[in-house]
Amino acid sequence: MTGAAPLPPSGTAAPAVMRGLRFHRHGGPEVLVWDEVPVPVPGPGQVLVRSRGFAVNWADLMERAGVYPGAPDPPYVMGHDLAGDVVALGSGVETPAVGTRVFGLLPQAGTSAEWLVAAADQVYPVPQALTDAEAAGLGSPFLTADAALVTMGRLQAGETVLVHAAAGGFGSAAVQLCKAYGAATVIATAGSPAKVERVAELGADVAVDYTADDFVDVVRRVTGGRGVDLVVESVGGDVLARSFDCVRPAGRLVSVGASSGRSTSRFRLQTLFETGITVGGFTLGLWIQHNPELVAPSAARVLRVLDAGTVRPMVARVFAPEEIAEAHAFLASRQSIGRTIVLFPQP
Repeated sequence: MTGAAPLPPSGTAAPAVMRGLRFHRHGGPEVLVWDEVPVPVPGPGQVLVRSRGFAVNWADLMERAGVYPGAPDPPYVMGHDLAGDVVALGSGVETPAVGTRVFGLLPQAGTSAEWLVAAADQVYPVPQALTDAEAAGLGSPFLTADAALVTMGRLQAGETVLVHAAAGGFGSAAVQLCKAYGAATVIATAGSPAKVERVAELGADVAVDYTADDFVDVVRRVTGGRGVDLVVESVGGDVLARSFDCVRPAGRLVSVGASSGRSTSRFRLQTLFETGITVGGFTLGLWIQHNPELVAPSAARVLRVLDAGTVRPMVARVFAPEEIAEAHAFLASRQSIGRTIVLFPQP
């Protein structure tokens, strides 16, 4: 089935079936279909959410192509970031209350649907000032960026940070959070003059067009040859490899993904004791599943700066459900500045 029907008003009983985005074989955007699937029922500790929209992530593109590690076999309802309204509570749940507009992240997918269930303690109230599109793009980039900077990266006020792919969802969140958390100098890389301009507007002190300039040379010049205190990156491949040359002795590097689809052979055991740097990585989805106590502080910090108006999710473009193939192609083109969002029609 193509398209998506308008949803019933919030607070009404959920229907028996809904439209959910799936693929039945791996391939390009053309394999995406809106199938009729059962509406999930909230179990103990869960809430039923009537979706307002979802973000398209690089993980979705990789899952669809069949190259995402650990992804289930198709078909399954796709999607990880969510925004919607709580319409029913499972047993043992008192908050969030029915009617609360929430955002969050489902590690095992399922957000690209008209209705979804989520653990009650893993969805968070949306600050009133945010639009539905901003809320749909909020969860994974901001919670990941906070954890990369604070929990893993041990960011301290006054430090210098290098943020790669700063025009994307994760990178734009990381730049904003760096400034909100007191970083003295943020060096940010992006892949076009337009992206560089937008990254500077977000607060980057030095914005580098990596298609025209060598970011390692820029880092050395800006830091007087010392290197940065912290690198956060989500690209992998050569970007990760060359980032080792940007970290000061005893500095830190945190990797949270590989949007390039490539690994690196640069990392060696000697890298650790020759330079004294700390190298770490994590996946937010695994933390949500196995270490939720590590995610809660990130959510609290992010909500504080959102409520203060210090940071704001960046939206590149909003698509309708029937434009889902175009949304995937748009993200894959690497032309987006911010999140790629799909919104359901509202009553």
